[in-house]
Amino acid sequence: MGATFTAEEILCATSSHLKSGFVDDVRGRLTWDIEDVKPGDWFIGVPSHLDDPHDNLNLALDKGARGVIVNRRSRFASASKNATIISVPDTRTAILELVRYWRYRVQPKVVGVSGSCGRRVTIALLSQLLEGTKKTHVAFMNNLGWFACMKDVLDMPEDTQVLIFEAGGIERGDVSRIGGCLDPDLAVLTRIQHPLPSPERDAFITSLYCELLETLSNNSQAELNAVIYDDNPAVQKRLEGMLSSIVAKRRSMSDLGIAQRLSDQAVGQLSAAMESIFSQSVTRAEIWCAVEAAMALGVTAQALEDIFEINDQPEGMQLNLEEVKQTA
Repeated sequence: MGATFTAEEILCATSSHLKSGFVDDVRGRLTWDIEDVKPGDWFIGVPSHLDDPHDNLNLALDKGARGVIVNRRSRFASASKNATIISVPDTRTAILELVRYWRYRVQPKVVGVSGSCGRRVTIALLSQLLEGTKKTHVAFMNNLGWFACMKDVLDMPEDTQVLIFEAGGIERGDVSRIGGCLDPDLAVLTRIQHPLPSPERDAFITSLYCELLETLSNNSQAELNAVIYDDNPAVQKRLEGMLSSIVAKRRSMSDLGIAQRLSDQAVGQLSAAMESIFSQSVTRAEIWCAVEAAMALGVTAQALEDIFEINDQPEGMQLNLEEVKQTA
């Protein structure tokens, strides 16, 4: 079961106040899709460029919502006077605050994956490498939207040990918004490449995705907290001023290890499988990122060699691709 909140928890986790109604200890799920409202849910109104759900709060209440979370206003003509209404300065910010609350209530090890190439297949590979050793939950974005990632985090069960989330973006601040909400313990940067490279474009796209490193939790300096595929000179330059406070494994300063030892046939087999699921191929870069992240999370090199059947190629790999499909 995923995240549920009492009215008191919502009031404590957000900068809010009770506009009307009452507070009890009954828990409810959070949703911002009015079509998805079920009895006992909390509905949070998020305006878009198309409509404003604040105009139709009674629709959510009629469907059984236990209360609504709304932007701060003096009155709400679309909600009955007896409804439980929690008022916040901004409902988008409130979602981030409630997701952050859930992240710290569950207290998993949190891994953020960013980069312009191969984020999803890296996440899928990493979740498979952790299968059987860690209870893992993944949070994907949808069309670069952070709302989808937040929804997936709220679906995280309470017994989750590792949360892996995708952090992408278009504008500066998009990646740090997600990372700043979830406080990753480990950041994974996949390949960063602009489709039309130039010094200016490379610098921009690098700064965008490297925002994830700026949101890392303050871990022990003895603990690896970043896995970085830094073959791009722009990434190497960006890292010069950041690595004093980051313990990182960098591709440019290591061999490929397991990723290098895989046969071309084995990589091609894995790539074809991922193409069918994500419409994205797999290169040794994504395999390197997933393997190094798995080792940082406690999976042994021997266990990884067994999964990839390093000594028995090209028979295949012990990856549960049906599980990957369900994850996707």
